[in-house]
Amino acid sequence: MFLNLQFVKESVWFRRNLAFFFHIAGMVLSFFLAIQLRFDFDVPPGSKGVFREQVGWIVLGFFLAILIFRLYRGLWRFFTLRDCFITALAIVLGSCLAIVFVYFGNGRTFEGFPRSTLIVTAVLFLFWEVGWRGLIRLFREHRIQRRSGVAGDGVLLMGSPDHADALMRNLMVHSDGIGPVVGLVSNNAKHRGQQIRGVRIYSPEQDLSTIVRENRVSSILFLPPMNSPTTIRMVVDALAEDELKCDYRVIPSMEDLASGKVSVEQIRKVSISDLLHRASHEIDMAAVKSTIAGRKIMVTGAGGSIGSEICRQIVSLKPASLTMFEASEYLLFEIEREIAPIAEAAGVRLFAVTGDVRRCQQVSSALRITNGVNVLYHAAAYKHVHLMEKNVIACFQNNVLGTQAVASEAEEWGVEDFVLVSTDKAVRPTSLMGASKRLAERVIMERPIGKTRFKSVRFGNVLGSSGSVIPIFEKQIAKGGPVTVTTKKVTRYFMTIPEAVELVIAASAVTSDRRICVLEMGEPVKIDSLARRMIELSGFVPDVDIKVEYVGLKPGEKEYEELLTDDEGVERTDHDRIWVVKKNDDQVTGAPVDIGELIELIDMGDEAGLRQYAHDRIPGSLLYKDLDAPA
Repeated sequence: MFLNLQFVKESVWFRRNLAFFFHIAGMVLSFFLAIQLRFDFDVPPGSKGVFREQVGWIVLGFFLAILIFRLYRGLWRFFTLRDCFITALAIVLGSCLAIVFVYFGNGRTFEGFPRSTLIVTAVLFLFWEVGWRGLIRLFREHRIQRRSGVAGDGVLLMGSPDHADALMRNLMVHSDGIGPVVGLVSNNAKHRGQQIRGVRIYSPEQDLSTIVRENRVSSILFLPPMNSPTTIRMVVDALAEDELKCDYRVIPSMEDLASGKVSVEQIRKVSISDLLHRASHEIDMAAVKSTIAGRKIMVTGAGGSIGSEICRQIVSLKPASLTMFEASEYLLFEIEREIAPIAEAAGVRLFAVTGDVRRCQQVSSALRITNGVNVLYHAAAYKHVHLMEKNVIACFQNNVLGTQAVASEAEEWGVEDFVLVSTDKAVRPTSLMGASKRLAERVIMERPIGKTRFKSVRFGNVLGSSGSVIPIFEKQIAKGGPVTVTTKKVTRYFMTIPEAVELVIAASAVTSDRRICVLEMGEPVKIDSLARRMIELSGFVPDVDIKVEYVGLKPGEKEYEELLTDDEGVERTDHDRIWVVKKNDDQVTGAPVDIGELIELIDMGDEAGLRQYAHDRIPGSLLYKDLDAPA
């Protein structure tokens, strides 16, 4: 070929000169046609020289206007209404300049020059400039639609027309997007029957299943304001009831759309967290920042699900230093690699320390690095219920004695605030893990009053944490099932990891001492419903495409969880969704935690003795009872 196509695509010089040639050709052709139209294509002998004599001035006038408005720099395939308006302004200016040049070039007179040809030239040149750009864009959009149509079935948008228009314009840039948009369910019923970019608009009152079938919809994309948990859940339930398979996707936020940040890459699959009812809450960030900013912080279990998120959020609050204490070398390596650049940018001194919370000397060494710390978050713990039933000694060593060791060293080094990350399984425990966490709460609550303020923060399950049912279900669905659920009645409280940690950090700002803080967890969720929704979100039909099997409770598990016992009242704090327990009933009716006796039982390897020890010291313990769901 005479011309290298790759050179044409990449050479700015070539494309810009080609654009100049295009503009000049349009000016010349428009002026020539204007003269022909002026005389009905029968130019009299006296006017035949007008084109030859005046075309230079016409080209000069329009050419200067194009240079002033820089029309040669525009990308034709992205030609918009705004570009059309700017082009019109440029041509108006070009017409004015051409009039001036013709007047002075003709000896300060218009004699022999048909002045109406300037108006016709401007109109024709406008059609030339706008028409070719519009044709290029239409051709490109048609090619994209054809390419998307081959890729798969259609995409149904749900949201406002404004947001749908922003997304569809973005899809023009990313031609390998999500597939062809075949319809829009508008949040406003008045738009029913109208079109947007050639796409039909439906109203929310119309039968969704019919819309999906008629348009061969394979994917539904939720846009603001129809990306709320309630709307998503209603759509998923409606299509699941009719056994229709769809892929569900969502745009992250309205701010992303408004700011122009939305792109195909930001479109993600709807996750189970999108369906949970989470009440909005306001955190007193001023109080939280005053607790963290400019102070020395330490986090144990820094590589775990909760500990690592505490580190992420703490760094953003700009402490003076952050000491990350973790037993797993690999997890510590990963979190340090992630946090280090952020800490450096924020001016935070970062220390990654390997160590075991059961070893006082190792905890002391970590505290010595920064000559003590102001706030210590103790997140290190064994938390998998069924594993702790099989590893009783390790469970009590790590969760109880580990807490004792860290608390003792915290007091020794003058730590101001000690925050224990606890669990709802510590309430009326049926498992050894829950019992060990209840005893860990007791260990810090029963310490003599001193300079260190001790608090325990109790909350339920977090979505996506290690060992959570969410990643387990995801893997089972990816393998084609079956998805295993304990029983139909099992319920759990859920919140996202960032939400839980945000409240944990806020709880550390509560000035109360020797208190248990309880986080508001919302409504409990049935695990059976959770599993079925996850199957539906993956585009399958429960019990048809993927089977749900019930395997029964594992040792130590119970069908429901509680954040408080019946006799534990709570008091509201200054922080939204954080309460403190009025009375620790264990301290009133239970025997104090005897660390010496606990160590003796561990040294003897007496698992039965440890179970009895926990049962005797926790009023309401159900370590030896089978649970039924409460009435």
